[in-house]
Order: sequence, then structure tokens, then C-alpha cells
Amino acid sequence: MSRAAAILITGGGTGLGAASARILAAEGWRVGLLGRRLDRLEAVAADIRSAGGDVQIYPQCVSQAAAVASAIGDFKPSAVLNAAAVLGQGDIIDTLGPAEFAEVQAINVNGTFNTCCAAMRQWQAADHSGDIVNVSSLAGIRGMQAFPGFSAYAASKHAIVGLTEALAKDGKAHDIRVNAIAPGMMRTDMLAQMGIHPKTLPEDIVPTVRYLLDRSLSGPLSGTTIEIHSNDD
Repeated sequence: MSRAAAILITGGGTGLGAASARILAAEGWRVGLLGRRLDRLEAVAADIRSAGGDVQIYPQCVSQAAAVASAIGDFKPSAVLNAAAVLGQGDIIDTLGPAEFAEVQAINVNGTFNTCCAAMRQWQAADHSGDIVNVSSLAGIRGMQAFPGFSAYAASKHAIVGLTEALAKDGKAHDIRVNAIAPGMMRTDMLAQMGIHPKTLPEDIVPTVRYLLDRSLSGPLSGTTIEIHSNDD
């Protein structure tokens, strides 16, 4: 860690975002949690504080660019984890319409762009390096082979891979690294509501996040998407 390591985590109230927040805070990171559900953010923040960690919460939606920029400006992170996402549902022929498709992209793609853009502009203006980890999915690599009916989600996660590669090029001259992870299914509230209960836990994915954040381990790596497979996939 360096420069008073501070990480802003979107989707910080649940799933991989919450797991990463707890683990990184325990390792000494100052953590900012951004998400739509205040109750979930407060619960994670309470866990971190009870363990002696430093945390701030920002109850905002990543689709709102001005709100995201304000949170970035206030928190001044040295790293960002973009874990906010919605699954969406509906077969593209039968029930998935333009509005439903756009809603998923607004969170998963636009939200990731909004956070990356605000952080990268802040770092460039301050002449600081920075590290971004975006969360794609194996669905963004091979589509929803196992669970058809999630076309909007698969499209959004494919977009994250391309966005990560493009932003890595934009950030290279400013020592800003942008990478992504593409995990398979993990145990989350989102999947539990569908009756799907994978064995893989969000905590199992955090070591890969940590690897990408630690320059002593991942060095100059940027523009890369790391696939994370498990027996659930």
C-alpha cells in the first residue's frame, strides 16, 4: 500500500463489494462504500468500525455521474473497485424491452464509466497514480451459457471488458492502471433470490482483487481481465 491507501468500492453494501471492504479494511485500507441501499452500507460500515477500521459511506447510485464525482472528490481514493451491478432478467424475445435493457446498462456500464472517469480525472489533476479494478463476469467472456434469459447482463459484462482495455490505454501516460476480474457464479443475495446457491463465496474472489491492487505483485499489469473459474461454473 502507498499514499495512505484508500479504496472506493461501489456496490459496497453486498456481495463482492462488501466482502472486499471488510477484508481490505482489516488490512489497513481506508474504505469508502458507495451504493443505493443505506441500510446495507451502514451494516458493512458497522462491521468495519467494530474491527477498528476506517470507513465512510456514500448512499448514491453509480448511474448518477454528478453524485459519483462528488463522492470521489470527497473521499479522494487511491484505488477503486467497481462492484456495483444488477442482474436484470427477461428473455430478449419475450419480455426484455428497451427500458429493461437500458436500466441494466445504466448501472453496470455507465456506473462503471462514471466512477472510472471521476477517479482518473482526479488522479491526473493531482499528478497521482491510481489503480482501478472493474468487475466483469464469465458471462462477459462466454455469455450466459448456463442461464439463458440474461441478455442485458451478459452484454453489460462484455462491455466492461472492452471499457477496461480502453481506459487502460487512456491511463497509461498517467501511471493509472485499469484491470478487471471475470468471476463465475458466487453466493450472493442476487442469485439467492433466484434459488441459485453456488459454493463459491465472495470472499474467495477477494485475493484476486488484492493481487491487482498490489503493485508489488501485479507490477505494470493494466488492461487485463482475469477469469476466475470454480466448480460452480
